[in-house]
Amino acid sequence: MAGVVAQSYHPEKQSIGDLLALTNPAIVVPDWQRNYSWRIEHVETLWNDLTLFSDRVGTRITEEYFFGSLVLVNAADQRLLLLDGQQRLATCSILLSAIRDTLNGLDDKLSAYLQDNYLCAYDAIKKDVINKLQLNVYDRDFFKRLISVAREDGYVEPVPQYASHHMIKGARAYFLRVIEDRTRGMQPEEKADWLRRLVDILANHFTVIAAYSDNENKAAEVFETLNDRGIGLSTPDLLRNFVIRRTPEGQRPDVVARWEDVIAFDTDSEIKAFLRHYWISKHGDVKTQSLYREVKSVIEQQNIDSAGLSAELSDAAKLYRRIKNAEADTETDADILSAIDSVGAGASILYPAILSIFGTLKGEEITTALTALLNIYTRDGIIGGIENSVLENRFHRGARDLRGHASLAQLCAALADGALTDDDVRNRFERLSLTQNGPRRYLLHRIELAKRGTEELTVNPPSKVHVEHIYPQTPGAGQRWANHERLVNRLGNLSLLDKRINSGIRNGVFAAKKPYYAKSEIAMTRELVSYDEWTEDRIAVRQAEFAGLVPGLWPIVKI
Repeated sequence: MAGVVAQSYHPEKQSIGDLLALTNPAIVVPDWQRNYSWRIEHVETLWNDLTLFSDRVGTRITEEYFFGSLVLVNAADQRLLLLDGQQRLATCSILLSAIRDTLNGLDDKLSAYLQDNYLCAYDAIKKDVINKLQLNVYDRDFFKRLISVAREDGYVEPVPQYASHHMIKGARAYFLRVIEDRTRGMQPEEKADWLRRLVDILANHFTVIAAYSDNENKAAEVFETLNDRGIGLSTPDLLRNFVIRRTPEGQRPDVVARWEDVIAFDTDSEIKAFLRHYWISKHGDVKTQSLYREVKSVIEQQNIDSAGLSAELSDAAKLYRRIKNAEADTETDADILSAIDSVGAGASILYPAILSIFGTLKGEEITTALTALLNIYTRDGIIGGIENSVLENRFHRGARDLRGHASLAQLCAALADGALTDDDVRNRFERLSLTQNGPRRYLLHRIELAKRGTEELTVNPPSKVHVEHIYPQTPGAGQRWANHERLVNRLGNLSLLDKRINSGIRNGVFAAKKPYYAKSEIAMTRELVSYDEWTEDRIAVRQAEFAGLVPGLWPIVKI
């Protein structure tokens, strides 16, 4: 590793101002590089480092602040490619844009100087506008319009499209806010002087070691190796980097466009979840920590075409978003997807199989497969208490085999293999205690529909209908049962209740709650009015009654 670095790079110490002011052509982040990803805590750290340094060094500044290293490549097309350090350099540009706009009306000459030297300048010889720092293809236009260009009359701020856009906008808003807070109460000249000093420190005294290379491939290999060891990039960034770099030049624009669908999720963790679930649905289980190495290895061993893979990922990402949004061609399928989402994070182990189901089956087969999947998860996972790590093996194997041309009957048989029997599920339900709202609300909702015998009326979403503890979670003085912890979250002690009613009787005794229960339109809640008192025995009887419904509500699907 050290030998590669020694042969491929020559280092130079440069200030942030040197990098931005002397760049012609611009510094460009390659399209295969990550999007802007600094969260507010990272932005805040930069601001604190800058202002604390300013406060410490005094009037005459002779010290430097080491701001880390950058990796740049002198590309064959005369561009200067930024392979490492874009988060720091981009955030410095964002700060400079905030200072530029704050200086408008205070020091117009300095504002124009920042614009022309560090952000965006006009090359009179080439008759071309040069944006000093250009991010990757997904962030490039947004960054240019929000940060680089001057805000002249008629300026319209761009609308964020990706999570990275919101981060860029959030960083700029943060800097504008803290500048305003720090200079509040200063006279205009004092404020301009303070900002002038801040620019001097950032541009001339924040220094980096810029490592330059003339070989993009060597630099990218070193960069990827460092990041795969945990320095910087996430799995989605590394995978996109790898796929785009191995794409022939003529196909890169199409591949880059395809990856727009992949990165269009709100957060990096959602992108990572999609990629893992997609890969599991095709190739079987893989752990998050080893996802990039596993995917890269398979791509290389099977020589998978980058353009074809990117097109498939693009389509799968669109499907995954529809699934997560509970969008389907039939109302029944949409309802099942909504139910899976309502259960909570634990049900995420179902999504690889759901991708396979929608990717291979049609019509009523989809409904049957979704029903089989949800029923087994409800029986074995929610009610049976079997850990997800155990259930994953069954679900992920079924997802992979369905892609490998297994039939619907074979999928249902695989899901049912080793599942709890009806008696087992019934017995476990009788002892079931749940603390998470998602699973217990889902169970109560299904039981409520069974009691009604019709779906003419619907139960409102959690924001309007709460899970009610009949014996309260926080009893009043002298009302706490000796076995409180064992009973309070038993399913027999839970019901559903309108939010407005629930807020009025919270933590009350049973006798005081009954008049409110009588007002409810929920059948299982109205039934409570017939009881004279609420006891441990009553909880057990009610829960046993619910348990008797379970095998019929969530049967094992057999074909």
